[in-house]
Amino acid sequence: MILKLKMMVLMVVIFCSSTILATNVNGRFIIVNNDSSRLSLLLQINTNTGIDAMGGATIVIGFDTSVTTFKSIPIKNTDYIIHNFCGGNYSPATLTRPMNNKIWVNIDLPFNNSNNGTIVAGGENWTDVATIHFDIVNENGLASFWWITNSTFWGVYDDDNTSLWNIGQFDDLINFIIPVELSSFSASLLDNNLVNLKWITATSLNNYGFEVERCETQDVRSEKWEKIGFIESQGNSTSPVEYSFTDITIHNSSVIKYRLKVIDMDGSFTYSDVVEIKTVPISFELAQNYPNPFNPSTKISWQSPISSHQTLKVYDVLGNEVVTLVNEFMEAGSHEVVFNSENLASGVYIYCLQIDPSAGSGQAFTETKKMVLLR
Repeated sequence: MILKLKMMVLMVVIFCSSTILATNVNGRFIIVNNDSSRLSLLLQINTNTGIDAMGGATIVIGFDTSVTTFKSIPIKNTDYIIHNFCGGNYSPATLTRPMNNKIWVNIDLPFNNSNNGTIVAGGENWTDVATIHFDIVNENGLASFWWITNSTFWGVYDDDNTSLWNIGQFDDLINFIIPVELSSFSASLLDNNLVNLKWITATSLNNYGFEVERCETQDVRSEKWEKIGFIESQGNSTSPVEYSFTDITIHNSSVIKYRLKVIDMDGSFTYSDVVEIKTVPISFELAQNYPNPFNPSTKISWQSPISSHQTLKVYDVLGNEVVTLVNEFMEAGSHEVVFNSENLASGVYIYCLQIDPSAGSGQAFTETKKMVLLR
């Protein structure tokens, strides 16, 4: 009788212990990046305890292939990133796509039971598992993702390598609407050097608006984009909507670049393609040749606010004409020619730009600069 009682007490203790220590694992999706061609989905998990360590797992998710696509043989750190579960006590974690619309995240078990596994967050905190980069194939579509917790391969193990965690609350479905599809974006030059931007959206869902950005730096290594305006969205629409914006700035560059920052209601955003516009100079200018000194060639550039007949000649220090580089009618704008010294001797040379007045304008311009040829 005493033996039976001890056995009953032991069974109660075991039952209560297993109930207290039972681990429920929960899951959620987060969209961490979205541009015109790629959407990045972060998989996160947590537990009801916040103190248990995961030993390994096979997590299965599904996705809609009519909107997004994913490689059958994905490349790690290119098509996906595994967080926290690669290296250390674990053999490499992998991600595979065994069927057309299913992805398996495989986190291998520790090599032996002495490994501690990875502690999974609990409560309001979450542990990152994997980021998956999907290619967008239909910008008008609804990107859908869902957990497949009923898969026969699904399983999240405790770090003892044998105990499975219970399936808790998994956000079963996430739908992400690609916010805006731009069908066109263009720039045109108006009078007085004003630039008019126009763009058309083929569809617009959950769009907040458009920030207009400008860049006057031509070197991509030192590009500086600045916000110059904001146009509010006209609301959800499945038909084309036209927008416009006029830049009234006096520009210091002959080529201006523009782009749109397309902002969604939740704060996520994408950038449009870049458009360029050539502006008309507001003054005459003859630049110093570059390089200077030079051998054997150098570039000479200038700008003119008028269309007219223009000549550019090179002289020696005695005033003898060496060569005529330009002698023709040219449109208003920025221009550049290359001067090749050919068989000239080292020394100082003078180049002279003459811009004749346009019809009825009375404007004319003449300027000379020195340059040095070093053999």
